[in-house]
Amino acid sequence: MQGLMMDVPMLLSRLIDYAADHHGETEVVSRQINGRVERSNWRAVRSRSKQLAKSLLAAGFNSDTHFSSLTWNTINHLEVFYGVLGIGSPLHTLNPRLTVNDLCYMIELMADTVCFYDADTQTLAEEIDRNTDSISQWIYLDEGEALPAASLRKYCSLSALKDGVDDQFEWPVFDERDAATVCFTSGTTGRPKGVAYSHRSLTLCAMNMTMVDMYGSARNGELVCAMPIAPIFHANGWMMPFSAPMNGHKLVLPGRDFSPAGVVELMAQEGVTIAGAVPTVWSDIMATADRSKTSLPSLSTALVAGTAIPEKLFDLLEGRGIGVRTTWGMTEVPGATRASLPPTAGEANKADIRKIALSRQGRVGFQADLRIVDEEGNRLAHDGIASGILQVRGPIVAARYVGESEDQAVEWLDTGDIATIYPDSTIQIVDRAKDVIKSGGEWISSPQLEAAAASHPAVNLAAAVAAPHPRWQERPFLLCTLNASQEVSADALRQHMAQTLAKWWLPEDIKFIEEMPLTATGKINKVRLRQLYVQASTLEEKG
Repeated sequence: MQGLMMDVPMLLSRLIDYAADHHGETEVVSRQINGRVERSNWRAVRSRSKQLAKSLLAAGFNSDTHFSSLTWNTINHLEVFYGVLGIGSPLHTLNPRLTVNDLCYMIELMADTVCFYDADTQTLAEEIDRNTDSISQWIYLDEGEALPAASLRKYCSLSALKDGVDDQFEWPVFDERDAATVCFTSGTTGRPKGVAYSHRSLTLCAMNMTMVDMYGSARNGELVCAMPIAPIFHANGWMMPFSAPMNGHKLVLPGRDFSPAGVVELMAQEGVTIAGAVPTVWSDIMATADRSKTSLPSLSTALVAGTAIPEKLFDLLEGRGIGVRTTWGMTEVPGATRASLPPTAGEANKADIRKIALSRQGRVGFQADLRIVDEEGNRLAHDGIASGILQVRGPIVAARYVGESEDQAVEWLDTGDIATIYPDSTIQIVDRAKDVIKSGGEWISSPQLEAAAASHPAVNLAAAVAAPHPRWQERPFLLCTLNASQEVSADALRQHMAQTLAKWWLPEDIKFIEEMPLTATGKINKVRLRQLYVQASTLEEKG
């Protein structure tokens, strides 16, 4: 016997309808490309999205059209999100920080034919247009200004496209498994890979993010004000454009200005209560807030993911009364773990809770099963001791990448992370598989090296990579940037690290550099570090 419940597809158009119908006056605030702050609400966002959807269909586009967007976190982009997804077309969010070569590769792989761009990305759009014939129509996201002349083969403004079109439109109904958005991985280990999220998976992701230990809902009468510091092209802005309308949150979009000063200013101005970012970004935000003496009294929760949170940053956030929630995810499986402590944490003392928060990346959640396996694929115990390759499966997990055939789909996705899973279901990312340092047959964890170095007051950022060694095959090579007006010698830093690390883990070679290369997601770019500092040399055997 089958269940007798209604079979209503989980489409993202239901999210914007819900937001408009049930908390339509809740604000959506955006710093536009021109720097002006625009104030709107969920009802108006739906109206604009419906007008766009109707305009696209009237212009001859349909659900078979592949759209892309080359823009930032603005209300115009949010309108494009729901307008394009609402007609059943996939929206491929391009990363303007990538090379033209990579962008053209992704556009051609996706067979994109329409692309939205803005004043900031116009020059990049023109360069793309000269290097690929894929895009047959460019649409300029204007903000009231006249359409600027461009060398694009065919282009128009968003206002011109919508001119004379109203918002009287009924969203079409289609298969919830159809592609909704497409985001590409950062490509630090090769060509970027495309992840095609379905309407169903994104709806489930949004529900996952509404748990009380993630973005959560507020108590009665309290307004949550969410800011996606991650750009929308990074895993859909960490799902905030979907979780905010589902929960009635105020949404604040920082536009193209992700500078620490710009983010801090907007946080203070709009009363942001929760935001998510990688540790390097949070460190810059807190340093800027300290220098500018900005208190950020409304900010109650900092969601931290991407890499382990440094102890100094944790203490700085907690010292300001900002609760820290650490979690783990990736483009292929956003929000895979819950940012909560185990139920028994209430019995632990404050020091134990702090230790768990610092060393672990959340708990296994309902939407994604996690396991660890050895190099032969044998399952390892979740005993807090064994470490192995982290694999994941579930309804919010990518089975294969754009361009791959059906027979390349996997039952368990290999994340490329080395992890330990504890009996209480908390997980600890020990390392990236490609970043593990194997010295004389023994493993050395680069995150633990980096955490030990970064705990020194003079160190701003630290990165440990493997360098070839004539005797031990590999030894750790530590690269650090220092805080302004502070100094530390390599020997002094080694002595500091020796307080928490085994002697044979300590790096013989420590180099202080002016600037740490970062990926487009704000993570330390170890590929670039190896190119700059490791590939041309071999460490000498010492001692």
